[in-house]
Amino acid sequence: MGNQYGDLDRLQQNLGYAFRDLDYLQLALTHRSLGHQPQNNNERLEFLGDAVLQLTVSTYLYRKHPKLPEGELAKIRSLLVRESTLAEIARELELNHFLLVGKGEQRSQAQERDSLLCDVLEAVYGAVYLDGGFAEAERVILRHLPDWDGQQIALIDAKSTLQEHYQQIAKKPPVYTLVQEQGPDHDKSFVVEVWFEEQYLGRGTGRSKKEAEQEAARAALGRLGIQGEKERC
Repeated sequence: MGNQYGDLDRLQQNLGYAFRDLDYLQLALTHRSLGHQPQNNNERLEFLGDAVLQLTVSTYLYRKHPKLPEGELAKIRSLLVRESTLAEIARELELNHFLLVGKGEQRSQAQERDSLLCDVLEAVYGAVYLDGGFAEAERVILRHLPDWDGQQIALIDAKSTLQEHYQQIAKKPPVYTLVQEQGPDHDKSFVVEVWFEEQYLGRGTGRSKKEAEQEAARAALGRLGIQGEKERC
């Protein structure tokens, strides 16, 4: 079985999972611009896949790092399940070539947007769960989970780390300023700078203000020479 974007056999090879019922996979790849009814698009599978992903990653981190406190586990999980990370996994799996969207979305190259790629990946995880059960979904998710550097925990939530730094030394937080916003509504790009009083700390770009602020904070941490905490496992 295939679709207009290629052979689903290749996608299953990329996933490392063979579906017993390919209708689940086909539905996971169908954007709401093609199937407006809830049962005809991937949004319900995305809802399910998000829950499976959160539980899988949480369990994995809990078992792998028995000495890390809850706060640091949450930071690592945030890194592993954030939109940009999931979109990167989706591209590695070539989901951008398999995602089925309407003509308008094709013209705007919606298949390349991080938000849609994140959604379709979660939908695929939900499809694997329904087709093969939790153990298979867990195996597929962990198979593609990226490595992370335990010495860079503080950089995972760079904005919080930067704020903690200035609260300790000056009792005041840094200030984030939006300096540029460009692109159409469906594909905007934001540029943010972070300052402390009159000191320029860094600049970041992202598809949302929040993402741009995190990137600016990471740049600031690099400029200030603030390194991540060492893993305590």
